[in-house]
Amino acid sequence: MAQSKSKNMCCVVNCSNTYKTSKHLKFFSFPNRQYEQELKKKWIRAVNRLEENGKLWMPTTRSLICSDHFVGNIRSKDPQSPSYIPSIFPKMYNKPKPNTDQQINRYNRSRNRSELRNSKAMNDSTINTLDVHITDINVDQHSNLNTKCDVSTQVSLNISGNDNFIFECIQNKNNVNTQVSVPKSFDNNFSKPCLLDKMCGPDSNEISYLSRESFKGFESITNEKRLISLTGTSFCVFNLLLSFLKPTLNINSVKKENRLLIFLIKIKLGISYSAISVLFGIDPSTVSRIFTECLNFLSSKTKNFIFWPDKYSVKQCLPEAFKINYPDCRCIIDCTEVKVEQPNTVEQRVYLYSRYKSNYTIKFLVAINPNGMICFVSKCYGGRSSDSYITNDSGFLKKLEPGDQVLADKGFPGIQTEIENSNSILIMPPILHNGRFSETEILETYSIASVRIHIERVFARMKMYGILNKLKINLLPHVDDIVHICCVLTNLQLPIIKS
Repeated sequence: MAQSKSKNMCCVVNCSNTYKTSKHLKFFSFPNRQYEQELKKKWIRAVNRLEENGKLWMPTTRSLICSDHFVGNIRSKDPQSPSYIPSIFPKMYNKPKPNTDQQINRYNRSRNRSELRNSKAMNDSTINTLDVHITDINVDQHSNLNTKCDVSTQVSLNISGNDNFIFECIQNKNNVNTQVSVPKSFDNNFSKPCLLDKMCGPDSNEISYLSRESFKGFESITNEKRLISLTGTSFCVFNLLLSFLKPTLNINSVKKENRLLIFLIKIKLGISYSAISVLFGIDPSTVSRIFTECLNFLSSKTKNFIFWPDKYSVKQCLPEAFKINYPDCRCIIDCTEVKVEQPNTVEQRVYLYSRYKSNYTIKFLVAINPNGMICFVSKCYGGRSSDSYITNDSGFLKKLEPGDQVLADKGFPGIQTEIENSNSILIMPPILHNGRFSETEILETYSIASVRIHIERVFARMKMYGILNKLKINLLPHVDDIVHICCVLTNLQLPIIKS
């Protein structure tokens, strides 16, 4: 199969060198490793090739440049070398041709000076070589040196000649004994030794750090603060959900406490199955299976946790802020969106694309009672669906009774007729006419906003669950259950409105 042109030909404009016609040349790929990105940019600027649209040409992984464009006809990986970046180009580049011999000579002189300095430094630190006979006796080679021990180090020895010494090292557990036997005739050749005390073995802080226990699943959750950090739930809520799970029958399977912990960590933090598998020491596929099983089971068991209370119960729990202006308020409604990874098919992209978010999203309707409890959540729709369409299609309007007040944002004018047909009242902020609000409209806007803010606070609590930050494509089949669980966990938190 024939290779592409970029594979055979030098990428420099007006350079006709190819593998076939210039076998004496070498061809180099553009730097492409992560740490070579700056070098790659310098090469691109040096080649200075433009696309047809006038933009700077970007090389592919198969783009090559021949050795004719490097000083000395070879590429160097030394940043100080003149052949580190291509610098020889055809006349049309209007670049002065470099004096290659002068540059190479200058580089060689610089390198020789550097080698000379390094050689001198090594000579200054070299000591006389001794003929040393070493006997190494390891009494307990499997023992680990985990404690501190004192070492006396002898320095500043003036040794002349090439003398013989006997060196013996005895290692016994945490003690190391070293003995040097020196002929007596040479005693006068040594100056008085200077002793320095040193410590060997790991630092005490390091020992303390290494001795800490690693993560052991639910056993490591010793207080509520840790549990809330990992799962967003208290022990009370955790135990409630735990009571719904069936105990494991297989002795080798993951305990139900850890299964629930895995599930809630995924909901709260939104981290990958692979990351959770590292924490628990199990396979990512096992984590995925546990999450799916817990999701299906708990969403089924908690269906009645999101319920529509009767009108009398709502009035009994009506906060003071609603009693003056909205005494018959049954609920506050709004739609919210959650970002999704880019879908694979065109149909999914069209269905999920949200113009409002300029992204791919899923969208659902939430209704809360005046006291802040979620009382209705719709199934999930694509981001292109309007608020009014979701409200009409979700079955929410069928729950309203005559005289109910429904607070909503400006995005719900399409449900005005349907709500009025059920003898209910839709309360929305006034729409701007003639460029400015009247004083009455301003007061009405503030009044509605002061109580509608509670549904925004509910959404903020829901979005604290990291799984809703950006849904993975593989979770789309389970998105209704995921949203339901997040609503349940939000309802199980402390009330939004205290009074």
